Amino acid sequence: MNHKVWFVKVPTVLAALLGVGSAGVVAAQETSAQGVVEAPESTLDVIVVTGYSTQKKKDIVGAVSVADLGEIADRPSGSIIQNLQGQIPGVQINTDGNPSGNTSVLIRGQGLGPLGFNAPLYIVDGVPLNTTTGLQELNPKDIESVQVLRDAASAAIYGARAANGVIVITTKRGTGHMDLNITASETRQYFSYNINPLTTDQRAAVLYQAAINSGTDPNTVSNLYKYACKTTPCGASGFNSVTIGAYTDAAGNRYIDPALTQRVSNTNWFKAVTEDSKITESTVSLSNSTEDSRFYSSVGYYDAHGVVKDSQFRRLTFRINADHTFFDSKLTVGDNLLLTDQKENAVNYNAAFILAQALETQSIIPIYTTTGGYGGPAAGTTDHRQPVEVLNDTKGATSDLHKLLGNVYAELRPVDGLTLRTSLGSDYSQKYYRNYTPGGYTGNVLLIDNLNTSHIWNRSITVTDTVDYNFTLWAKNHFDVLGGYENIDYHTENFYGAGSGFASAADTYTFLTQATQNVTAGGGGDSWTLRSYFGKLNYDYDGKYLVSATIRRDGSSRFGANNRWGIFPSAAVGWRLSQEDFFKIKWINDLKFRLSDGTNGNQEISTAAGTTIYSPRYSTTSLFANPVGTSTCPGPNCQQEIGTAYDLNGVNTGTLPSGFAKTATGNPNLKWETSKQINLGVDFLMFNNRLDGAFDIYRKRTSNILTTTVPLATAGEGAQSIVNGGTVDNRGWELELGHRIELNIPHLSSPLNLHFSGNLSHATNKVISLPVSVVNAYPGNGSTQTILGRSINSIFGYSAGGIFQNAAQVAASGQPGAYVGGLRIVDVNHDGKIDANDQRFLGTTDPKYIFGVNFDANYQDWSFNMAWQGVKGGLIFNYFKGLTDFTANPGANYGGRVLSAWTPANTGSSIPAAALSYGQVPDSYFYESASYIKLRNLALAYTFPESLRAPVHVKRLRVYLQGENLLIIKPKGTVLQDPEQPNVGDPIPPFPIPKRFTVGFEGSF
Repeated sequence: MNHKVWFVKVPTVLAALLGVGSAGVVAAQETSAQGVVEAPESTLDVIVVTGYSTQKKKDIVGAVSVADLGEIADRPSGSIIQNLQGQIPGVQINTDGNPSGNTSVLIRGQGLGPLGFNAPLYIVDGVPLNTTTGLQELNPKDIESVQVLRDAASAAIYGARAANGVIVITTKRGTGHMDLNITASETRQYFSYNINPLTTDQRAAVLYQAAINSGTDPNTVSNLYKYACKTTPCGASGFNSVTIGAYTDAAGNRYIDPALTQRVSNTNWFKAVTEDSKITESTVSLSNSTEDSRFYSSVGYYDAHGVVKDSQFRRLTFRINADHTFFDSKLTVGDNLLLTDQKENAVNYNAAFILAQALETQSIIPIYTTTGGYGGPAAGTTDHRQPVEVLNDTKGATSDLHKLLGNVYAELRPVDGLTLRTSLGSDYSQKYYRNYTPGGYTGNVLLIDNLNTSHIWNRSITVTDTVDYNFTLWAKNHFDVLGGYENIDYHTENFYGAGSGFASAADTYTFLTQATQNVTAGGGGDSWTLRSYFGKLNYDYDGKYLVSATIRRDGSSRFGANNRWGIFPSAAVGWRLSQEDFFKIKWINDLKFRLSDGTNGNQEISTAAGTTIYSPRYSTTSLFANPVGTSTCPGPNCQQEIGTAYDLNGVNTGTLPSGFAKTATGNPNLKWETSKQINLGVDFLMFNNRLDGAFDIYRKRTSNILTTTVPLATAGEGAQSIVNGGTVDNRGWELELGHRIELNIPHLSSPLNLHFSGNLSHATNKVISLPVSVVNAYPGNGSTQTILGRSINSIFGYSAGGIFQNAAQVAASGQPGAYVGGLRIVDVNHDGKIDANDQRFLGTTDPKYIFGVNFDANYQDWSFNMAWQGVKGGLIFNYFKGLTDFTANPGANYGGRVLSAWTPANTGSSIPAAALSYGQVPDSYFYESASYIKLRNLALAYTFPESLRAPVHVKRLRVYLQGENLLIIKPKGTVLQDPEQPNVGDPIPPFPIPKRFTVGFEGSF
């Protein structure tokens, strides 16, 4: 083989694979009038915080990703984590459109899903956080860097809390001369569902067809719709006219209630509870740095209104980070301090329920009655509160959070290379919630006035002491030795109160002391301690051979004395092949291979898990949903008295003495959940530092998973317990690439700089083992078909086989409730009948691939960014089909898809014929492809040149326009409007993700 030819062709071939063409390569290598084009700064020279210390990324031998915050800095989100969607390989982030910016994060798969703990550990400026959500308390404009420790070796320094990965966040420090920075933006949000609930007239027509298809007289289905049929009895030929409304006044107006207060309406409930909304955001920061001191301070304000009316999240933050050096830089003292005041209303929590009611409530119901009250349920409609009433009665309910997060620290450097550091950190918060619901009627539903208040506070105190020594022996042997001790004490306490029967609904009156009925109060608390010792050794020989070894010993008060302590080791090695003398490939600037193996832990269980719990149940009524008859409690209407209160005197009045009942069984043998992970990776930098990337392949096995049993009723009272049970494998690979191109285009005075970056991840999940008491908590029959050997997110059920086209198919099916035009269930075992034995494995909700692509272009003072994110593979549950495709609930409204349902004249439809009863419905009918591609971001920015800024003494001024969630591409056949938002098994839809358009500026003075 001609090696010279191969070396020449490889850059061109790689460039073609990257889609940049040979012009990009030529531009990257050409010389300019001033000489050779200077290579951009290596991405591997970035300083990364990897746990109690820092390293250059090129020296890291674990799987660590550094987020490019420049690409997401302008996005108007309440959470930095939300903005990271599609930015980091192996990290799956799920979010919604809630103003509070809720997110969930999975790093390299998960354990036991809803029966386990899967959230990563968050570290902010060295302080571990109590939160497991999206860091809504932080101002994204204050964040300097975000690192994600994905493998066990990089996360092992955090030991017992790192089984699900670690996200390390560092906030800004003072730099340069005195700078005053101001950023501000305003965002508009828009959203509309495509479910299209039926109008009153449309619903009347669909209800008629459903009755006819079911062999029922349409005039007997609902008292609100009376038909003048074309034939007697009513038949498939239809009706001449319909009278809507059950009651009429003297003027001929139609009503749905006998009191004649609710006129027949055509209410668009969705429009009644949604609106175009806005987000306003601004931050003012002051930064300065001198030879001995650094200072950064900021005030941030974020006010987000959601597309559901009156939903709101407001955050005010104050930050001050400072450090000062003394004695010729031998001693440094500093602090990182955040104060947050955060408020949101209960509409944020109830928005999904409000939207569900807006889609289900019949349009015939008016928003308000003729007497000024709320319209609502009447005979012939579903018996629930109407959405506008729910919205108005919850918008005044607020949740207030006050948070103090930060640390103070001191570093002593008595000799070169030796750093002694001590840090005292705290995560302290207080949260107050108040919700008053006035009494009254909404239709025929009586609401009892009620006040609920609660207060909760929690705090963790973290003491960390470390010794870090860097030294070199014989010029080429570089050592970094770290040892440390950490102690975390956590405590929380809460109390709540409730009452009703208020004489006035005024805000100045509705306090618990004014309640006259149903006054209750309660509270609780918890605490735990984690004590840790850790050590780490990094060794580097001449930049070629890299070794890292970590060990951490954790002791947690959550476990019994026999299993309180756990040891979590890791080791990693790296070989920088590009530093070898025999490596002569000039277009490869850096090439490093990595191999790591390590163990992490998880302690996230109740502190009472090892103790059997007995609780008073003052109520004497049954805790079961249905009455239970026994030999001592005979009869169909008998209820077992399983409460602990007892009328010793037999007077049937007064306060009763109460005993205790067993509510949970303790497990004194609990031990650490452990996650062992092996990772093989390669990092590379090519073409004069213009192409960079990394590839990792891993296996992560989590065993002794801490999970909650789901015992059978025969196990007795309080049999539920927390156990070590189950082993889950997560395997996969991750690829990330970045490519910079400088194009010198004729007739352009400046070069065009382009940057392409992207990441692609693939993962599989397999349940290796489960305790018998846990298997039945997951889909399957618990015996012959289970999730064992499959993903924890496996789906079992009946499979759809199309629509019955004629009576012969119905007769031969053996399917209960089958009818012409109805959905057909596949007879899996071919026994001529449909029963539980025909349920099968349908698939999994796990995506096969997750990916993100970013494109940046810069020309002179203009910059452009485009970001795509997506998922390939997996299934999602579309509960909306219960509203859009079925008409079995005569009291609810239906979606527009029922207008295209199967009929003898429309046999090609995949939507079942309208009916009042559907019999068995195949589960797979509700599952759709989870694949999608979203245009996450499209932005254009302009930075004013110095010639325009200098006269007004502005150091930097930048303006930008931005759009988010502008386009979604999904497979043909996916009905769900947004596959990113599955509502698995839940009739309540998630808070929808809106389109966003932002205008903003950033100035420095």
